[in-house]
Amino acid sequence: MRRGDASVIRKARGWALLAGVLVLACAGTVAWQWPWLTSSGGGQSAQSPTGHSQTGPGSGGQTGQGQSSTSASDRPAANWPGYLPDPAKRMLLGAYINLTGGQNTEATVQQREAAMGRNYDLQVTYYEWKDVFPDSGEATMVARGRTPLMTWYGPGKYASDHHTLPEINSGADDTLILSQAEAMKAFGHRIYLRLMPEMNGTWYAYSGDPAAYISAWRRIHRLFAEAGASNVTWVWCPNVTPDGWDKYYPGNAYVDVIGVDGFSNTTYGYQTFEQLFAPFLMHFAGRKPLMIVEVATNSGAGDKAAGIGSAASFIDGMHSYLKNIAGPRYGVTGVCWFDTNNTDQYNWRVDQTQASWKAWLNLVRDPYFGGLPAA
Repeated sequence: MRRGDASVIRKARGWALLAGVLVLACAGTVAWQWPWLTSSGGGQSAQSPTGHSQTGPGSGGQTGQGQSSTSASDRPAANWPGYLPDPAKRMLLGAYINLTGGQNTEATVQQREAAMGRNYDLQVTYYEWKDVFPDSGEATMVARGRTPLMTWYGPGKYASDHHTLPEINSGADDTLILSQAEAMKAFGHRIYLRLMPEMNGTWYAYSGDPAAYISAWRRIHRLFAEAGASNVTWVWCPNVTPDGWDKYYPGNAYVDVIGVDGFSNTTYGYQTFEQLFAPFLMHFAGRKPLMIVEVATNSGAGDKAAGIGSAASFIDGMHSYLKNIAGPRYGVTGVCWFDTNNTDQYNWRVDQTQASWKAWLNLVRDPYFGGLPAA
């Protein structure tokens, strides 16, 4: 999450690589297909990720939504990680939840789950560089059937933080890193570790030096391996903008899941879910399993129940696109909503309007996202 939108919020190997792409041209429309094969190479995007007028799944036009074109060749290869669902059949659903008036985080999450009629698969948490794991109620999360998706910000998250990436690379923080690794190993349950996210932006002080970032990532990864923390799944997670993602990529041997964050609101300009994420997903499809780690929209004043710019229409479009395109074609295995109104500027809640809440219930009760349809 960008610093200005969440400054008051503190905590909260490999598999098949892309072999080829089938491009079908008809009347100026390009239909993309990413077979789940086992040769090397990463996916390439159709155009710059900052553009929003591309054809194909990011066009905002006809994308085959409402029907699935999944075939046997679309599905993950045999070495797809066993802890992730087959995205042709199922997608993990999660959230970060921090709502005004909540008694505490866990109570608020349970209230949200009770209202939805189901529990989340994933729960996003936040740790500063020197915060000690576990301190966000991870044991309770696991008992409730949720897997922690732990954000661990790097040193120098803000310019006022004097800790730096060179400290990691010099070995000065090895004791801290090994202590965290041992704690996560002792936890004994799956942890999705989103390390030093949104590094491609300008809002964190650990951004701006790709070589130092990659070196630090690899050192942390190596120390965790030495500690035997095999229950940790490594989630590399840039922001959807700006582009230039690849220059921060640590390499396939150091990443298990490629995540991404993106937000749409009336201040920055409304985008549909598809417009927001399709260029990124097309670019990385086939390299690793994909996950939307932070997403939300804010309808703003004057929102109407249906129509462009509303939270309801955004969620409806997200529902359709993930189920029919992003999951089966691009290997998106999970999505987490940034469900909070405790930010500097925006109300990102799924229930910011009655219509948005109805759209959210339609999504969470869809069996594809692990839900049960209402009786």
